[in-house]
Amino acid sequence: MTGRKGTTRRLVVAVAAGAPLGATAPAGAQTPGSSRDSAAKQELTLERIHGEPPLLAPLPSEVQWLGGGKEITYLVGTGEDEAGRRALIARAVPSGKERVICLVDTVAVPPDLRRGEDDRFALSGHAWDRRGRLAVFAFRGDLFTVAAKDGRVARLTRTVEKEQDPTFSPDGKRIAFTRDNDLYVLDVDADAEVRITTTGCDSVLNGVLDWVYMEELFTRGDVKAFWWSPDSERLAFLETSEHPVPQFPLIDWAQVDAPTRMQRYPKAGEPGPLVRLGVANAQSGEVVWADTDTSDDSYIARVYWLGDSRAVAIEKLNRAQDELVLNFADAATGALEEVLRETHTTWVNASYLRHYYEKRRQFVWGSERDGHAHLYLYNLDGSLVRQLTSGTWEVYELAGVDESRDKVYFVANEHDVLERHLYVVSEKGKGLQRITREEGTHGIDMSPDHKYYVDTYSSHARPRRVSVCDVSGRELFVLGDQLGEELRAVQYPTPEFFTITSEGQTFHCAMTKPADLDPTRKYPVIVYVYGGPHAQVVRKAWSSQQLWHAMMAQRDYIVFSLDNRGSSGRGRAWEDPLLRRLGQVELADQLAGVAYLKTLPYVDPDRIGMWGWSYGGYVTLMALFKASDTFAAGVAVAPVADWKLYDSIYTERYMKLPGENEEGYREGAPINFVEDLRGALLLMHGGADDNVHAQHSFQLVRALVDAGKDFDFMIYPGRTHSIRGRADRRHLYAKMTRFFDQHLLQARKQSSAEARSSAP
Repeated sequence: MTGRKGTTRRLVVAVAAGAPLGATAPAGAQTPGSSRDSAAKQELTLERIHGEPPLLAPLPSEVQWLGGGKEITYLVGTGEDEAGRRALIARAVPSGKERVICLVDTVAVPPDLRRGEDDRFALSGHAWDRRGRLAVFAFRGDLFTVAAKDGRVARLTRTVEKEQDPTFSPDGKRIAFTRDNDLYVLDVDADAEVRITTTGCDSVLNGVLDWVYMEELFTRGDVKAFWWSPDSERLAFLETSEHPVPQFPLIDWAQVDAPTRMQRYPKAGEPGPLVRLGVANAQSGEVVWADTDTSDDSYIARVYWLGDSRAVAIEKLNRAQDELVLNFADAATGALEEVLRETHTTWVNASYLRHYYEKRRQFVWGSERDGHAHLYLYNLDGSLVRQLTSGTWEVYELAGVDESRDKVYFVANEHDVLERHLYVVSEKGKGLQRITREEGTHGIDMSPDHKYYVDTYSSHARPRRVSVCDVSGRELFVLGDQLGEELRAVQYPTPEFFTITSEGQTFHCAMTKPADLDPTRKYPVIVYVYGGPHAQVVRKAWSSQQLWHAMMAQRDYIVFSLDNRGSSGRGRAWEDPLLRRLGQVELADQLAGVAYLKTLPYVDPDRIGMWGWSYGGYVTLMALFKASDTFAAGVAVAPVADWKLYDSIYTERYMKLPGENEEGYREGAPINFVEDLRGALLLMHGGADDNVHAQHSFQLVRALVDAGKDFDFMIYPGRTHSIRGRADRRHLYAKMTRFFDQHLLQARKQSSAEARSSAP
């Protein structure tokens, strides 16, 4: 198998021209990480990285456009453990003039919802109506509104049951929401409710996504599964039957009575949920069911309304996920019409690159049919008008379609595979133009009138900055910047980028070195990896691990990363080799990176470690078990130990059904190779992880103990996959630091001392 011990590779390295580029600093300010005035600079510590107040300055949250785009709103002072003013702010565009809509701390918590004397109100998850008059939000199970004009908060519901996901109709007259897994509509002016569904229970969800759909298909972070028609007369929604799905226990061992929550979680090869789409009349509550059938184990991957409100676009994905069919369902009858079909020899990636025109019978469709993610213009009858973008680069996001000006805005890596920028092209597919210019990664939220956008920007040298710009790319004003004065005073190294070539494949790499690296010394290396599909570690973007990596470089480590085949940004030919072979291709490519490291005179080949989280933890286990003579130590956080234990939609996309790929499942399961562990292993997991269950680590612990292997294991009770919480994160990174110090830094000192003591 490729990547086994002893495999040799031919290596060619190409270093990016010039010195590593930093971010553009404001006039008179020093770019973070630069060496000028280094004597006055402070060094990073775990206490400051994860301390209070945060080293990274807080950003505003819930940034939203108000009305057509004349104002931008956001919350300040609402982050975890943050003190100070908590307020809902509006700023005029383009002037930036600020006004306070609501001082959140002055809003009294209703007595029946109060949780103690110091209890505080919250506006989390609020959503504005299209006209920008009111925002609706849920607070402790009831619904409230806040007025944009004067900040007045009004209560809409008083129920024992929990309401969630309130959403205004486009005309602002109604609010749809869910209560106990049923869908409701509230007439705001009449204060009258219409109940749309009556079947909601623990195993039937109406307008609410189940776990596996939320995690693997509708990946935008909420559980809402209903959509208003453009004319505000109807609601499309998903009904999800969980009856066939096996249940998995999630136990909170940190509490005295150890409460257990049963999670519906389909593992690879197991039955999934049965889903159908209904279209409800918002006034009468009458429901028409679309003629979709998922009893064949297929999935509903996307739902959109057509601009005239007469039909709903439904994207259906087969269980093998190698065929996606776009259907239009008649809103009045539920009758289905097939419009187009996407197929691929490996799998079809579900996408949000979609736009259905309001007044024209056309739509924009994203497809990877030419090997890269690009945009296409279609007529509603399924006939192709033209391809709008093309080239050996990827479109990541459809930022907006300005129908009145015939312009399509999108985010892509056309300029540099390591960067993401905002672009515009005409609906004729002409005049491609890059709008953002600052080196790095730009996340875009365009105003409804397509005149402005919010730019969430970062690079490898500076953390995130949120600003408002016009469509020419000119920055109008800044909403927040994580690069505060304290971080500017810190001396920290930043990654350098380069490529290596091995057996005909070119890999993008990043390396963070000690600022005073001595080429005559031998340094330990920590390889940081993710390695899985749809992710890109080697990017000009700020990452949550970056300050810790910089701190480790200050402690005389080299931190190295390589994006193996399967990672994002380079098209299907780069991604498809993972088919049926998860773990095997990634490991082979990571070993090519290690082979390059061993050619460097300042790298100690006996002190190379690896760490990763989630899929990166999985790759770390594969490396420690299947290339055990290569890595001295590794840290695996929340790793997959066996793909048969992970969820069906993700696993089967790449591995297919277990019965169809027994060899792939066997070779791709670290738990089958624990006998080969030689290096030091630190295994860490959240006890309440509902994504990669702690079962993975518990089964791995059992196998390691049975094999007589020594290792370290850390469980974080009550914590989920991300192991959030300032104390938990500080503890986790401190434990990793001590672990690598013991097995990489101190190992060198110990071996040197032993060599001296044995000398004649």
